[in-house]
Amino acid sequence: MLSLLVTTSCDDNEGGPNTNKFTYNDDISDIVHYNGNFYTTNYDLSNNAGDQIDLMVFSLDENGESVITNRFSLGLNGHGYIALATDNSDLFMQSRSTGYLMRTSFTGEIGIFRSDSISTKWIPSGVAHNSDNDSLIFLYRDSHLNTRYRLRELSKDLSDVSKRDRFFTLFDIDTANHGALSISYNSPNLYILAWDGEEDVIISMNYEDLTYNSTEALGDSTVVGIEVTDESIFISKRDRMITKYRDF
Repeated sequence: MLSLLVTTSCDDNEGGPNTNKFTYNDDISDIVHYNGNFYTTNYDLSNNAGDQIDLMVFSLDENGESVITNRFSLGLNGHGYIALATDNSDLFMQSRSTGYLMRTSFTGEIGIFRSDSISTKWIPSGVAHNSDNDSLIFLYRDSHLNTRYRLRELSKDLSDVSKRDRFFTLFDIDTANHGALSISYNSPNLYILAWDGEEDVIISMNYEDLTYNSTEALGDSTVVGIEVTDESIFISKRDRMITKYRDF
C-alpha cells in the first residue's frame, strides 16, 4: 500500500534520482495540539525523491520554547504544505499542493488516503475538527475568484458526501498568491490564519452565520499554522518555532 502513497518529486541526474532523506532546511507547516504536544509536518524543500515528509512532535519547555521530541516517517513526498486537525483519537491532514486527504495515527500510520470530490479549482486552505458534531471542516479558496471561499463538512471517514457546504467572501486579505492558509475551530468561532498582503492576520468568525468577530494583525510574515484551545491561541512559524500567541 505504501507504494501507492508516495508521490515522487525529484531532479533526474546521471546517477538517477536522489533519494537521500534531507529535511534539515525544511520549514514546518500547520499545527494541532494533543495531550500536551504539538504535531506538525515538515514542508519538503529538498526536491529529493522518496520518503521526505515526517510527522514531527514538539513540546513547550518551562520557558515556553518549542522543542522537538519525536518524529515519524509518513512515507510521503510532493505534498508541500499540509494542514492538520485532530479529534484527539487520530490526525487528519490535507495537502495544499495535491488536495489529498489523509487520516493517520499519532505515530504516522496512514489509515485513509483519498481526494475530495470537488473541482480542482478549489484550493485547500485549512482543516479543523468540529467537536459539536464530530465532523471535519475544510476551507477552500476559489482559484477563479480569490475572495470567494467554501466551507465543507465531511464525516471523519472522509466520505465525499458533504454534510454541509457553504460559500462566503473574505475581504481585506491577499487575493494574489496566498489568502487563507490555515484554520482552527473552537465553538462557536472559526479562526482563520491568512496573509493580508503585508503581514499575517487571524480572522475570527462566528461559524454558524459566518459574521466577522475580529481581525488581529500578527506583525509577522512567517506564521504558517494556528491552533486554538479552550485557553489559548498558539501559532507555528516557518523556522520550527511554536509559541503561545495569547490567552483568552
